[in-house]
Order: sequence, then structure tokens, then C-alpha cells
Amino acid sequence: MPTEPFHIHLYGPHPHDGRLPSPETTPIPTSFEAAGERLNRSLPSVLFEPDGSFAWAGKDHQVVGMVYDAAMLIQYVEIRGHCDATQLRKLVETLAGTTQIDPFAVMVLPERQWKNFQTFAISLPARGQNRPADCND
Repeated sequence: MPTEPFHIHLYGPHPHDGRLPSPETTPIPTSFEAAGERLNRSLPSVLFEPDGSFAWAGKDHQVVGMVYDAAMLIQYVEIRGHCDATQLRKLVETLAGTTQIDPFAVMVLPERQWKNFQTFAISLPARGQNRPADCND
């Protein structure tokens, strides 16, 4: 049974730690090309297209997204679907090229609520947990 779906925009580290919510964001400190190479090498089940779209699916996760870049950096990544916290962390670390992703800014849609990555990831189920039975489709 899948976890509850989510839709986020992921940005780089927030420039003022501890001052979320805030619309101030920074780019993800890696290039589009480097992120694509890492995805293809580290997550071979990811389909990454030259236009920046990607899809990653398995028995217990299904995530799609789009990487937006400018000025040789990823400006933000749109991610939606369902997965557990461990899977999302793996995807974001691979995209970003770093394990230091907890201070990355996340806008949760459609509420437009700002969180840091760590806070958002905590809201997802841990590996192997399903969504509550009363949330079933």
C-alpha cells in the first residue's frame, strides 16, 4: 500500500538557518549535468530526461519531478508522488550531491507552507510504514 502522496518544491540551503517560513531561497549547489549523471549512476531505476524531467518507481514508491536550472546551478526541483522518508532522502542526496540536505528549503504544495528538508522528511512515514488505514483510497 503506498504512502500518502506529496508535492513539494525543493530549494538549496536556507540562507538564514532557523528563520523558516520565508520565501528566501538559494540554488541547490550543483549543476544540472552533474545531478543527471549521479541519478543515472546511483539510482539506475530513475528515468532522467534531457529536459530535466525524471521518474522513479518501485514496488513501494512512485516519484516524478522536474529539475529547473539556470546560471550553472539547480534553482529548484519539483517533486511529487509517494515514498518513505528514506527513499526521499536518497533521491535528494543524489540530486544534490551531498548528504547535508537537512537545511534545504521545501515549499509544501498546495498549502505553500515552508519547511526545511529535515522537518518535511520527518512528516513522511519511516521505511516500511504504510499510510493509516483511514487514508486508503
